[in-house]
Amino acid sequence: MKTGGILLAGGRGTRLYPNTKILNKHLLPIFDKPMIYYSLSILLLAKIKDITLICNPEDEVDYKNLLGDGEELGVKIKYSLQDSPEGIPHAINTALQVSNYDRFMTVLGDNFLYGREFFNSLENNFYKSNDISIYYQKVRNPELYGVIKWNGNVIEDLVEKPANFLSNDAVIGLYIFDSNFCNHFKNLQKSNRGEFEIIDIIKEYNLENTITNYVGRGTAWFDMGSSEDFFNSSQFVKTIQDRQGLLVCSPHEIAYRNGYIDSKRVENYIQSIKGSEYASNLSRTIL
Repeated sequence: MKTGGILLAGGRGTRLYPNTKILNKHLLPIFDKPMIYYSLSILLLAKIKDITLICNPEDEVDYKNLLGDGEELGVKIKYSLQDSPEGIPHAINTALQVSNYDRFMTVLGDNFLYGREFFNSLENNFYKSNDISIYYQKVRNPELYGVIKWNGNVIEDLVEKPANFLSNDAVIGLYIFDSNFCNHFKNLQKSNRGEFEIIDIIKEYNLENTITNYVGRGTAWFDMGSSEDFFNSSQFVKTIQDRQGLLVCSPHEIAYRNGYIDSKRVENYIQSIKGSEYASNLSRTIL
């Protein structure tokens, strides 16, 4: 069975205009490292080594300059281009034309997750189960997200940005799908927003067959796509790194801890960005 990860880094980032008029939002810095490092770290912490990154055609060169083919991290990174932002399912379907995975994890490029216990269960959910999975976290403003409507402990419905309160349980940008995705995508119609909606593809799989996973109180989650969360996530990273002397969501450290790269490769990378704060933090943490 071919497994892998799909990292969604396209879109226009309009909520962060004018910053994203000249640079893709996933390349903007969250404290000492680009935003895309944080979502990439989710896949690496799940021990996924075959990764397909989907981006806008005009941003491909920038991503390749930053990440290359993944050799720097001991993984394989391929690129898929989305010509127009037509929703998350469209982006995933586009990526699957490049990488025909039997089972894959999808992460939105502006998602931030931090918590040891969560990642232990994430790896198990991916490799030791064949179920389709979604992840949710409790939020104060559910009207801004896709929300779960419960019937007891069972999903009754998924509603995008509900006008009326259904629950505080928002579906975050982390999903596990299988090889039936493309067949289900063929049945979708665009919503009133002019996009294919992720909640519609989940419903195509049948809500009764979808496993829900609660992120939990011990895990920090940010949607880094808004100005407020962009600032809050940077503050969170700075606080943890300053107080505990740890690196938060460093793909290079994770790759090293996973045994994907050795200390020599880390040293070479640090020399290539010598003088940066990230280089100093990485050197202090590993070497």
